[in-house]
Amino acid sequence: MLKKIPTKNHTANLQSISPYLFWVLIAIVTALLLMEQRTSIGEFLHLDKIIHAIIFASLTAIGYLAYSKHSLWLYLGLSAYGIITELLQDAYTITRHASIYDWMAGTAGILLCILVLNILKKQSTMKRSHVR
Repeated sequence: MLKKIPTKNHTANLQSISPYLFWVLIAIVTALLLMEQRTSIGEFLHLDKIIHAIIFASLTAIGYLAYSKHSLWLYLGLSAYGIITELLQDAYTITRHASIYDWMAGTAGILLCILVLNILKKQSTMKRSHVR
């Protein structure tokens, strides 16, 4: 007789560590955003805006895993975090300056992630209703 091998639920594991991962990422992103910038990011004119959007979309995704019951506060908090880091860059660094466009790019990343999360939730709900 074959024994059933227990399988790990990877989603549950990720969800259980997601609050820790979220705060570690916040610390890393804060440190990176407040580091002096030695050189230009690259030839592409708005690469830094794309990077801001990706960073904040990623923080939103991990934050949602950790705090889905408080998602509105998460979204507002991340947007406020974007403003705060811009102000800190202006106040405490020489080579970086506050930019409303960086904040807007970060907020665009948050909104894009919200859109993707809503699409995924809708698809998940539709799949569950068709299975029944």
